[in-house]
Amino acid sequence: MVNLRTHFYLIVIVFDCASSTFVEKNGVEDQTRLMEYLRSALPVNFPPDDLQNNSVHVYVDLYQISDVDEKEGVLTAKIWLYYYYYSESAMWNISEFGGKSRIVAPADTFWTADIIPLDALEVRYLSFEKQIIVGTLGLVAAWTSLATIKFSCSFDVTHFPFDQQACPLRFGPWTYTQDYYRIQEDPMVPLSEADLQYYQEHDEWELVRPLPVVIGERNWRGFSHYDQVTFTINMRRRNLFYSVIFLLPNFLIYALSSLVFLLPVESGEKISFAITILLAAFVSFGTISEILPSSSLNFPTIAYFLGVAVTQMALDTFLATIVINVHHIGVRNKMGRRLRQLITSKVTILFGLRPCPVERAFPGKHPHRALNLTEVTNEQTNNVSKWSTVKAKMTSKTAPAEVTNDPKVVVGKDLFRHAVEDLIHLESDENTQFLWAFLAKLMDRMFLYLHLIATIAVLTYFILN
Repeated sequence: MVNLRTHFYLIVIVFDCASSTFVEKNGVEDQTRLMEYLRSALPVNFPPDDLQNNSVHVYVDLYQISDVDEKEGVLTAKIWLYYYYYSESAMWNISEFGGKSRIVAPADTFWTADIIPLDALEVRYLSFEKQIIVGTLGLVAAWTSLATIKFSCSFDVTHFPFDQQACPLRFGPWTYTQDYYRIQEDPMVPLSEADLQYYQEHDEWELVRPLPVVIGERNWRGFSHYDQVTFTINMRRRNLFYSVIFLLPNFLIYALSSLVFLLPVESGEKISFAITILLAAFVSFGTISEILPSSSLNFPTIAYFLGVAVTQMALDTFLATIVINVHHIGVRNKMGRRLRQLITSKVTILFGLRPCPVERAFPGKHPHRALNLTEVTNEQTNNVSKWSTVKAKMTSKTAPAEVTNDPKVVVGKDLFRHAVEDLIHLESDENTQFLWAFLAKLMDRMFLYLHLIATIAVLTYFILN
């Protein structure tokens, strides 16, 4: 395969090196006569009549990807463009012009095809402002330029940051239809793919070779047919940066959100931790909205993940609030029989907790019997052995009458009864608080297991996708 860019460079270098000696040896006469001959043979404002195969050849060479703006949908690239054609009018007898086989003419001296980037938003040409004519081939290199082209591209960020983009750029004539000339492939220089010999690698994007170049056709309202060349830049994102800076922290934050159910209520940090994790996820939403385009057509998978994560973290905050509320119910409400049966059953073992002691849930009774306040009071009174013995002696029928009727003894009996009742109520309140706290701990474990199952399922789904 002939590298046309190298071919053109050799033409320019050889001519520039020889031009000075040409002028010295043969003077300016031969060069001037040759230029006058070509000006009379080749037109300036329209294609030559003897345009070979009625065709113009286009060659594309990608030099650099300068900038990729995904949010605005704009790609900026530096591309070498070559427009050339063959014509018998561009051939001459070398011996008649001092052995001169090539000549360099100022820009626009001869006709140049009006081929432009059709999708360009902005074009800056770094042209050599020269035209090269090779008499032995009848070749007119009418346009050779390094162009910085900014053009629109529809970015598909569904799999960000593991995405691959294809940005087509079309070149074609602006005014000349197929009736004037066609764009065809040069048999000497195949045009199936762009030349990347001098391509400079981009830090964020990697080219997916080859870059296809296809000659097609376009029309205006069903008539006025034009040829066009479509050059597609296929590139793949280098994902290491976003994987370390963006994906890994978000996955870690999502995994750490499960710790909200491991923090004890007594720490006082349960809700604050849940809200901190939730705010961190919202910050990631802001970050991704600054990077990616605001489009609903190709919504990124990572944004779906963040949406699910934020929803789950908000639910965690809500559930943590319920757990704290249950833990602090205390003596306001007595625990029902079904809840007592739940915390004393073997179901708690499934969540890594030992069952609540039966004597705490059902003091002195079978776990499936409900106790009324009188039974609980009598039972707790009988458990206080020291005070019960004193009470028995004070209320015994064999006690001396003077002791039983003594006002001081009567007052002592009243004080004793109130003390025992206070002790019983205190013990009952502490037991009720213990039961609610145990239920809150059991709920924490249940929510933790459900959270872990949901987290594993979500991470697995999004990693596989």
